[in-house]
Amino acid sequence: MKKSLILILMLALWGIWACATSPPVTSSADGPGQGDRELNRGIYWYQKGCSLKAMEHFHAAHEHYSLTDQQAGVARSLNGIANGYRQAGKAEDARLFYDAAIAAARRCDDQQVLAQALSNKAAMLIESDDLAGAEVLLDEAQLLARETGPVYAMVLNHRAVLLMKANRIDEAINLLDQAGSATGGGGFNADATIHFTRGRLMMKTGNYPEAMSHFQQALELDRQAGFSRGMADDLSAMAVIHEQLGEDEAALDCLDRSIKIHALVENRAKVLENLGRLESLAQKTGTDVRVTVHFINQWLAGEAIDAICR
Repeated sequence: MKKSLILILMLALWGIWACATSPPVTSSADGPGQGDRELNRGIYWYQKGCSLKAMEHFHAAHEHYSLTDQQAGVARSLNGIANGYRQAGKAEDARLFYDAAIAAARRCDDQQVLAQALSNKAAMLIESDDLAGAEVLLDEAQLLARETGPVYAMVLNHRAVLLMKANRIDEAINLLDQAGSATGGGGFNADATIHFTRGRLMMKTGNYPEAMSHFQQALELDRQAGFSRGMADDLSAMAVIHEQLGEDEAALDCLDRSIKIHALVENRAKVLENLGRLESLAQKTGTDVRVTVHFINQWLAGEAIDAICR
């Protein structure tokens, strides 16, 4: 599943929503925009796949929002921290901060932020196969979210993933149709995620040509948004389809591109997970991948020239 569901999800998942009870801010050192700026920087690095760098900004945003008593901002920053832990594979920490974000959003009665946090936590529960727990959260999130826009679309997307896991394929397709209409075509991340989910659904039914089409559309949207993690997942999924069809050279090309992105953002777990596949495909096709392996080792050692995540 696209780890980033959530995610992956991102531009819409932290909309700017003011809590009506927050007092006006007068400090020039910590103006009302400083928390928003830090939050947006966190979102940027989260999309790149740089968890640690994103977390620095999410924590800074939380400090500014707390200092100026902007409670909706506190909830958004806690949601961002939870997403960062989830991306880093720290599920228990993510759960703790999602719960804190949900509680904060309830206290200031910000329904959209609450819907976002509930939806994100549900996506994490789906990944761990807690389908019943995820369904409860999605029920509430769907009631709270406006019936158009990326937040509502992602709630429907997550529900479609849940149905897909339960082998309720037709219902999942119907929900994805609704989700695609709900985005209004304006949220690259939501649209890309929906295409990715459709691709997974088509793979599950054995319709590889249509699955490939959706992954290619997701890849193009992720490119436009600069969503590195999304691009890596899209390419990895495309490699699986090429392998299934016996198209080993095309599979190697996609996997080579995917694993390089993971290495550049220092996602060591994903690199190790796919390195064996890369070498196996290289043997099948008689391709020398020593240059790719050289760069992977260099980047994982923190020797990238641009040091993207540092």
